Amino acid sequence: MDSEKANVIGKEQILDVLVEGCDERVHQIPETGLNKYHLNPVEYETLFQRGSCTANVLTRRSYSVTKAFLGKYEDLNYENLLENQANRLRNLVQDEFKDPFDVYFGPSGSDLVYYPLMFQMMLNPGKRLLNIVSCPEELGSGSKFASETKFYANYNQFGETIEKGAFVDPDNVSEVVYLDARDEEGNILDRTAAINKIIAENQDAAIVGSLVFGSKSGIKDDLNVIDTDNDTMWVVDLCQFRVDHKLIHELLAKGVMVMLTGSKFFQAPPFCAAMLVPRKWSEKLKHMDASIIQPYGKLFSAYDVPWFMENMRANLPATENKALRLRWEIALDEMEAYSYWSTRQTDNIITRWAMGVMGRLETSPYFKLMPDQLKTNMSIISFQVWVGGRALDNDELKKMFAAITTDRHEGFKGGYDRVFFGQPVQYGNKSFIRLAVGAFSVRAFLEKDAVDLEDDYRLIEIIESYAEEMFG
Repeated sequence: MDSEKANVIGKEQILDVLVEGCDERVHQIPETGLNKYHLNPVEYETLFQRGSCTANVLTRRSYSVTKAFLGKYEDLNYENLLENQANRLRNLVQDEFKDPFDVYFGPSGSDLVYYPLMFQMMLNPGKRLLNIVSCPEELGSGSKFASETKFYANYNQFGETIEKGAFVDPDNVSEVVYLDARDEEGNILDRTAAINKIIAENQDAAIVGSLVFGSKSGIKDDLNVIDTDNDTMWVVDLCQFRVDHKLIHELLAKGVMVMLTGSKFFQAPPFCAAMLVPRKWSEKLKHMDASIIQPYGKLFSAYDVPWFMENMRANLPATENKALRLRWEIALDEMEAYSYWSTRQTDNIITRWAMGVMGRLETSPYFKLMPDQLKTNMSIISFQVWVGGRALDNDELKKMFAAITTDRHEGFKGGYDRVFFGQPVQYGNKSFIRLAVGAFSVRAFLEKDAVDLEDDYRLIEIIESYAEEMFG
């Protein structure tokens, strides 16, 4: 019966689900039929995807997974499905790691930012709440609003209207210190000394230390700054999920919370996120009065937190989110397929791709690689676009990005006629774009045991020609 149901599910029904259960970033713009990323998530067949942001479309594989999942969804118990997905994620990360940790879900990576702030409110009611945020210019705009305990969107996962930029709870707000990722020349800064100084000077506060390891351009904080001898609650943004699981184990063993998303490297449609929380925190939290988080019922469902966190669940609405479960089903399937290959194999393929792409970019007068590229994750290549002896600014790159991603193109070996790549990232008054390779593409290279860069080179040619035509 499930297969019969799956057979009659088409793109229209799938799209109806994929544009629900998050904020307005998943909505289609009526005039174009595309979302804010200039994409339709079910139109995947002719798209050449080299994006590093949350803007994935379905793949051949995930389209089949989607049809099968929706065909059986009505027969599933939601609570069991939730636990099954949490266990699958736990098993993927676990390997030889035995320390227990819990999975807290969220509609998007921006939502995960609230979790440690909510936790500190529960553990330290009435205390100053200080959030130290690393690399703010490389986080999504939503994450900055969330860092300040403000609503980051105009709609929540339940389809309700909320006020973007307003405090979730005006009586309990966080103070925020932002530490830049790069200097004016684009060099990656070391934020360790600044973080230590802020913590030393704010002993009276409940502190959240928000680090990043693999930002939009692949920047990695020095994780040695994490000091478990003080009361700082550390959280590391691994949302790109472009890391060896050993690092996740090391962080969890230190009591650090880890933010992951399935909708970036693992190419699930936007949005699906999860916070891995060391059991020691859940044990402390489950005995606390959780009434202070009630306003966050505008953002979180009771089902987003583990079943045994009854105190938190009692203060959140028990609303199911079919779209979130579908996105996680797609992400988990890709993660499980990717885990077949060893880290050595995947790293080797990614490095071969990166060196080929960087080599092509460096031969062009239109591009300059960002400084410290080799210090970042090799699956993301960041570069400025230069025309007439100057670098294009953020507004110009946005115009070029929109033109390229909405036009049709010829000359691709793989039969593609549309392209997508990493959106512009601004730092100071400068900006850069990115090419990034995702898990589905890496597996395709691995299965052929070859890195064919012909279509990557064609995309680079297209960027060159649009830069010259629009700004030359």
